[in-house]
Amino acid sequence: MTTTTVRYALISVMVTMGLLVGTAATGSAAARAAVTFGVGRTSASAPTAPSCLSGADTCASSDPDVALAWSSAVSTAGCRFRLTIAWGDGKAPQTVNLSGAAAGKVWPVTHTYPGRVSARRPYRISALATVVSDAQARGCSIESAATTFTLLCTDQQLSGASWNPRFPGGNRDVTALNDTFRPGVEAFIDAMTDAGITVSPQSTMRSPQRSYLMHFSYLVSKQQIAPQDVPAYVPVAGEKAARVCWLHRTASGQPDTATSVRAAAGLLSALGVDSTLRTAPALHSRHNTGDAIDMRTQWPASTLKIKRADGTTVKITTRPQDGTNAQLIAVGATYGVRHFSPATVDRNHWSSDGH
Repeated sequence: MTTTTVRYALISVMVTMGLLVGTAATGSAAARAAVTFGVGRTSASAPTAPSCLSGADTCASSDPDVALAWSSAVSTAGCRFRLTIAWGDGKAPQTVNLSGAAAGKVWPVTHTYPGRVSARRPYRISALATVVSDAQARGCSIESAATTFTLLCTDQQLSGASWNPRFPGGNRDVTALNDTFRPGVEAFIDAMTDAGITVSPQSTMRSPQRSYLMHFSYLVSKQQIAPQDVPAYVPVAGEKAARVCWLHRTASGQPDTATSVRAAAGLLSALGVDSTLRTAPALHSRHNTGDAIDMRTQWPASTLKIKRADGTTVKITTRPQDGTNAQLIAVGATYGVRHFSPATVDRNHWSSDGH
């Protein structure tokens, strides 16, 4: 009697759907060979493609198209099998019936996971395999399978400096401010310039997506939040979402916190966030409505005279000689331009209400 055993292999197709399966040998008087896994001979109709892993306990790939493949190198004529596969994604188990063949054959069962960022995670796959019939009393048998497939993020989804140009919004132009706030800012800048203060606007209008990138790249890079705990960006109607994959993984699918932190730091730098900032940029910022400006200010003289909004003059003799100077902050308030408080936490941030 010939014992026919069908083995499985997990495949993650990298480019196009194809098969790379483990070789299944049979035990008989004519051919005694143990069942093995590896790159073996497939049926004539089965193309080959790179596999994620073959017959292993774990597999990781950024391609959401996967397949479980059962194979036999010899005849399984008269055998009928049934597979019940739970793909681990919350969907009902899939039932597949397989019919034996007169020659060696591969039976692939394909599945596609969602490609969105939130779906890029490990999935525990289990397949219960049973023999339905053995018409020729061949001693048909088939293996059940269990494996973990980790759907990795694509390079485009992963956090890093490449996200910076996707949501520009890093506008330094004072004219981008809204019509209510802008006149006061322009008048305050004119007063500072006339007094001998060097003013360098750094940021005015900013998109909500850019605020999201700045806020969470700061928190992840400073290890104040775990990359896997960053909430997804929630767009308003008609708004483009910033769907970032903050958690990087190794090629085998294991979380890679160090790489995640480095990528967030690279993004933070690319976004032009002030390196001296001691708090995360606001998630919902006055910059989003044109009610804030980040500007660097400095002056060399130990004493300077500057005009308030009402035209009266103030003599500034105190230090530091930058935007955190309490006297300068008080002058700015007369123009409706208020500094963030405490000033040393966000040295360059001015807005309509100090937030």
